Amino acid sequence: MPYPQGGLIMAENLMNLIAQKPDLPKSKFYMFWNGILTFHFPLQLDYIVALRSSTTGSNSMPKFYTVVQGGEMNVVLVLGFKKPAEDTPVGKEEIVEELTSYIEECFNETKFSTIYAIGGIGLSFAAYKMEKSGPPELQLIFDWSSNVVSDESYGKMVQLTSMVDEMTGTVRD
Repeated sequence: MPYPQGGLIMAENLMNLIAQKPDLPKSKFYMFWNGILTFHFPLQLDYIVALRSSTTGSNSMPKFYTVVQGGEMNVVLVLGFKKPAEDTPVGKEEIVEELTSYIEECFNETKFSTIYAIGGIGLSFAAYKMEKSGPPELQLIFDWSSNVVSDESYGKMVQLTSMVDEMTGTVRD
């Protein structure tokens, strides 16, 4: 089941905007990433997607989307993202550092020993996980893909969703 037509149109519009203005602010991507997460982690399966801020070691107040499960509000996935102009090795390092720091905080808000993560830069993404018992470092699940709505990337997102579902005991029809 591919993404809904509206999401694909939004991605196409964002790609056109990026081509015209590579330094497009990340605020242009809030609704897009919210739509991707809500598609894969719907409310009817007891997932809630929320935008939150955190002061990391850099005191930069980055915004993260968190996916929580159920009435207990257990954090299961965190998405951190940056604007397309930061799609550089340094930008990717920064997002890994920010996710790592934020996920460390999130372990206080979940019963799970693993939290999954997505690093997004524009429409590019990579997927990670972090174990509570190990060192505070992200383990790469899927390396960077340049377009989250491509068929290949959609398949990776479905696999990531399955990993979260397995951890939470969520059963899909």
